[in-house]
Amino acid sequence: MKQFRWLLILIGTLAAITALAAPTIFAGDPGSSPFDAIRVNGAWQTLPANTSLWYYFDYSGDRTKIQALLEDDIYEEPTRPEEPRRSAKVRMGIYTTALAYDWVRDPGVPPIGLGSKPAESVDVGKFDLVWQGAFTISGRFFVVVTNDNALPIKFRLTVRGESVTLAPKPTETPVPTPLFNTPTAIGSVTGKFVLQEWSGGPIYTVNGDGTGLKMLTTGLDPTWSPDGKQIAFVRWTTPGGLYIMDADGANEFLLFDPPLMSSPRWSPDAKKIAFTWQKGGKPESTSCFRTTCFTIPADPFWKLGVVEIQKVISSDETKPELTEPASTTHSFSPSWNKDGRYLAFTDGGVGILHTDTLSNTYKAVFTDNPRVQAATWSPDGNRIAYQTWQHDHWEVAVMVYDGTHATALTKQNPFAFKPVNSVAPMWSPDGTQIIFLSDRNGKWEFFAINIDGTSLRQVLKSVSDRLGIQYNFSNERVIDWSK
Repeated sequence: MKQFRWLLILIGTLAAITALAAPTIFAGDPGSSPFDAIRVNGAWQTLPANTSLWYYFDYSGDRTKIQALLEDDIYEEPTRPEEPRRSAKVRMGIYTTALAYDWVRDPGVPPIGLGSKPAESVDVGKFDLVWQGAFTISGRFFVVVTNDNALPIKFRLTVRGESVTLAPKPTETPVPTPLFNTPTAIGSVTGKFVLQEWSGGPIYTVNGDGTGLKMLTTGLDPTWSPDGKQIAFVRWTTPGGLYIMDADGANEFLLFDPPLMSSPRWSPDAKKIAFTWQKGGKPESTSCFRTTCFTIPADPFWKLGVVEIQKVISSDETKPELTEPASTTHSFSPSWNKDGRYLAFTDGGVGILHTDTLSNTYKAVFTDNPRVQAATWSPDGNRIAYQTWQHDHWEVAVMVYDGTHATALTKQNPFAFKPVNSVAPMWSPDGTQIIFLSDRNGKWEFFAINIDGTSLRQVLKSVSDRLGIQYNFSNERVIDWSK
């Protein structure tokens, strides 16, 4: 009976994926699969016999500790007096996004972690099951609670950590709208977009007016080829690496297979793809002074790479050839200039830099504020857009490609009650507009603005209303724009 139930869940999930054009794109019983996972809310709930529920939370990937804690209303008596009581046939498993999608294809995929009964003497000893861990991967994580008992149980799941995002806060008491606070207009743009819902999650294409939303695959940092006929993206699942597919999602194939890559970007002639990848660095270590020990966090290096998509390297074989342009040890978001010789990239300790792929040298061009992300070169090669940290929030800015005339495109509303973020800028194909993400309305939504700072408007509202767009402030390329 249990196997039949799993089969029904899998069939229902696959059917939901197939019916992508329907409004209820992932319709199903709440908690029945990763697509219908419930956000962790810390409330007591009832779990029927022989049933599992999926929950999710979001995490920044900064290696801070996560704790998943479960309490239930049943227990097994110990067989010996010195043994602690144990939860009776209740399981708790932790899945990354990649493993959750693997589970959809094969429900036998094991979790990355399992809850266990803690010792009663520790600070979390009152809980029935506990899991603790940390990751360098940002994005969505899942907790699966399974009741293998013959009767329903009551339980409460809590997930905590300084970089964990849980259930939305209760609605605050409404405050009056300031007299001069003009709402942002809602508009549309021309062209076509490829976007991710969250890093490692579903990748979609959609028209500029919000029509034709279609899920293609899963992964992160999708980007159009120059002619708009193909899409490149990376994936951290197994096998991880750099992928290419047709614009409709067909003919997906693995081009290059290092497991940890991000921010792929086609060269203007479509012959190369630049990216950043984790290569080298310092592992986590422990240092002790007398009887006191402390952990020194790992410092993974991120370097630039370029693959030439089709280059004959032997008489009988065609493979992508890798080159490694000069870069710092923390290089992110590479972007080609118009002639395909230079790459702009960001380093949060330096600023914005250029690397010359011919001379294999790099230089810093913008160091006024090193805390920048998501640099992207304009189609005409004259400007670079980026996001910059401003005291307590992020703004979108543009500068001349050589680092001069830096100008903020987005600005805070002086009458707003809290700062808002504007992030992940991307140029329109003609270089006259920029699309970006902002949380000014309380969630991540898309906005467009002219490069002179005029005509700010919300776009793709039907998309952000339908999807749960996530952003982790990690140089993500959430969206790309094509004709």
